[in-house]
Amino acid sequence: MMHSTLLRNVKLYWQGDVVEGNVLIADGAVKAVSKREFTAETIVDGEGFLAIPGGIDLHAHIYDPEHTDHEDWASGSLAALYGGVTTLIDMPLRVSVDNLEVLKLKISEATRSSYVNYGVTGGFINERNYQCIRDLVEHGVITFKFFTCRPFTIRDEAIPRALKLIADHNAIAVFHAEDESLIDFREESQRARSDPAAYHESRSGYAEASAIMKACYYAAETGARVHIAHLSSKEGVEALRFLKQRGIRVTAEVTPHHLYFTKSDAEKLGNLVKVAPTLKGAEDREELWRGLSEGVIDTLASDNAPAPLNKKQGDVWSAWSGVPSLEVMIPLLYTLGFLQGRLSLKRLIEVVAENPAKILGVYPVKGSLGVGSHADIVVLDTRRSRVISARSHHHKVEWNPWEGVELRGVPYHVFVNGHVIVEKGELVGEPGKGIYIGDLSKRV
Repeated sequence: MMHSTLLRNVKLYWQGDVVEGNVLIADGAVKAVSKREFTAETIVDGEGFLAIPGGIDLHAHIYDPEHTDHEDWASGSLAALYGGVTTLIDMPLRVSVDNLEVLKLKISEATRSSYVNYGVTGGFINERNYQCIRDLVEHGVITFKFFTCRPFTIRDEAIPRALKLIADHNAIAVFHAEDESLIDFREESQRARSDPAAYHESRSGYAEASAIMKACYYAAETGARVHIAHLSSKEGVEALRFLKQRGIRVTAEVTPHHLYFTKSDAEKLGNLVKVAPTLKGAEDREELWRGLSEGVIDTLASDNAPAPLNKKQGDVWSAWSGVPSLEVMIPLLYTLGFLQGRLSLKRLIEVVAENPAKILGVYPVKGSLGVGSHADIVVLDTRRSRVISARSHHHKVEWNPWEGVELRGVPYHVFVNGHVIVEKGELVGEPGKGIYIGDLSKRV
């Protein structure tokens, strides 16, 4: 028998307006959206808050079998829930996902421990392993990670051959796009310095734009779809705008940390904000917001990559790169984007849910609140705020670069495939209610 749940008394973005209504859920899917009341076995009161489709994060470092002290599926997916994310695509961290053994291990861990839906990105793709694309696609892998720079650089001559396989299998090449030669050139003058700002100044927007242009023209030659990871600079935005105007099949993401921090924050936070690509200036940050609003940038992605505090300490050049970022995802965009007038509500929903679902080929089953869609729903508390702190966050690490930052639009209720996992801000569900996106993408 189907269990029915009524999410009542919520605000919904519907055909250009915010309306009051109720959502009837049964068998894990949205059965009706209406102003009228429905009968149901379980009733969850939305208290007049805003309900949106659950976020889909295309780029999160969640589980590496050799680095489980950083994050794992239990901690990462729990942090995702409290950031409004109901689907995570796990990105390789250090162990390459280029064979079925590692892929099956990652899926097995997620099936057992994840609170949310899950997928896996293959890679790191290089001249030695790009033939793995064939096998991994057959097992539901949609996205494959390429590096144009250290530490996992693919040689130029292998890129078109790998991209041809990407095109032949209707997959997506996700590029960490920075020009290795320009990084080397800049580092020559920066390596003598030991201050954290030196690291951020070692990678310029020109290095990013150069690699974006190269990757996208290789993709145009081979017919492949390309997705640019963690855009960080105004030059990168300009390159993307140019390429999109010429019909290149490219999408792009931006992270919470590139939308919030600038390289000047390294003076206070030091290695805690060491990330790659590096933080840039305030002008770059504003151009990223503009690109996100105008559609040059398609999605928000966490690039979640926490590490234990001891690995973030010491020399800036050897310290671990990455931050915990899942738990600020939608609250940060709601607070600094929607409430401050940088993003419309329509655009916010597009970049956190609708667009990533379309990129993965699972829309409107995921990324929508339409009838028939999976009931991945986040109800945002639009009245109260939450102060971010390592003392209360759900990441595995004991620090947080957003310590003390106050955000609104925090998740109040969270549904995953119709199951209530978070209710009134409290965890009430168990792991195992998510599905493997790779299975879904083969059916949609």
